[in-house]
Amino acid sequence: MARNLVEALKAHTLWLNHRAGGIQLDQPWIDFSGIRFPRCDFRRARLPGAKFVSADFTEGNFSEADLFAANFDKAALRKTNFKLADMRGSSFRHANLIEANFTGADLSGGILFDARGQDQEKMSKQIGSRIGADMKRADLSNAHAAGSVFRGVQLMGANLRNTDFRNADLRNADLSGADLTGADLAGADLAGANLTDAAMAQSKTDGANLVRTIGGPVHVETQSERDAKQMIVAHRAWVASFGAEGEQGDFSGSDLRAFDFAGFDLSAAVFKGANLTRVPCKGAIFTLCDFTDAVLAGGDLSGANLKGAMFKAADLRGVDFTGADAGPAEILDAKRKPTGRVWPATFLAAQMRGANLDGACFDGANMVGADLIGVALGNTSMVDVRR
Repeated sequence: MARNLVEALKAHTLWLNHRAGGIQLDQPWIDFSGIRFPRCDFRRARLPGAKFVSADFTEGNFSEADLFAANFDKAALRKTNFKLADMRGSSFRHANLIEANFTGADLSGGILFDARGQDQEKMSKQIGSRIGADMKRADLSNAHAAGSVFRGVQLMGANLRNTDFRNADLRNADLSGADLTGADLAGADLAGANLTDAAMAQSKTDGANLVRTIGGPVHVETQSERDAKQMIVAHRAWVASFGAEGEQGDFSGSDLRAFDFAGFDLSAAVFKGANLTRVPCKGAIFTLCDFTDAVLAGGDLSGANLKGAMFKAADLRGVDFTGADAGPAEILDAKRKPTGRVWPATFLAAQMRGANLDGACFDGANMVGADLIGVALGNTSMVDVRR
C-alpha cells in the first residue's frame, strides 16, 4: 500500500480509539483495487464511491462505514463485517461474501449480480461455476435491501430474518436452507429461485413473482393471469391469420410479471399501462405494439423486433436492448403488400436511464424528451433520430 494510505489508516485507528493525533478516514472515490489487506479496520470510515475491485479484505471490519456506491466486484470478503454500514447503490458482482455480516446494513439499490443480457450458460463459461456473488451463510438479518439486485446470488443457509427485500430482484438466487423468517418479499421477483428447506414463517410475499421457484410457496395462478393466457392464444391466432381468426390482444393495465415472452410474436398488441417489470422478452416480436405508460424496467428485450412500436412515457430503466431493432416498420395493405409507407418507433418522454442499447437499431425513432442518462451506446445505430 502507498505510504500515505498506511499513515491515514494509522491515524484512523487512533481516531477510533480516541487517541491524540487521530483523524477519521475520509477518502471518497479512493481506489483500493487489487490490494490485499485482510483483517483491516475501516469502522466508521467515509469511503463513498471507493473501488475494492479484486481486493482481499477477508475478515475486515467495515461496520458503520459510509460505502455509498462502493464497488466490491470480485473482492475477497469472507467473514467481513459490514454491520450497520451505508452500502446504498454498492456493487458486489462475483464477490466472495461467505459468512459476511450485513446485520442492519443498508443495501437498498445495490447490485449483488447483474446478468444484463447474458444467460447463465454464457456466464458460466466466463466465470466458472460461480454464477453470482457467493453469500453462503452470510448474515443479512434486519438489513435493508429493497430494490437491490441479487440475481443468481448464492444465499444457501444465510440468515435473512426480517430482511427488507421489497421489489428486489432475486431471480435464480439459491436460498435453499436460508432463514427468511419475517422477511419482507413484497413485490420481489423470485422467478427460478431455489427455496428448498427455506424457513419462511411470517414472511411477506404479497405481489411477489414466485413462478418457477423450487420449493417454498407455490405460485397460484390468478384469474387475470388465466385471462391473459387466453388472450395471448387468441392474439397469436390473429397475427398468424392476418386478422381472419382470433382477436387483437389488449393487455392494458395487466400485471404480466409472471410471464415469459421470449421468442413470442405479439405484433400489434396493446400493452398500455401494463406491468412487465423484468419480464424476459428476448427475441420477441413486438412490431407496432403500444407500450404507452407501460413498465418494463429491468427487462430483457435483447434481439427483439420493436419496429414501429410505441413506448411513449414508458419505464424502460435498465432494460437490455442489445441487438434489438427499433427502426421503422413497413406498412402493408390488406393484401399484405407494401404500401411504401413506414411507421417509426416512438420513445417520447420514455425513462431509459441505465438501459443497454449496444448493437441496437433506433433509426428514425422519436426520442424527444427521453431520459438517456447512463445508457450504453456501443455500436448503436441512431440515424435520423428525433431528439
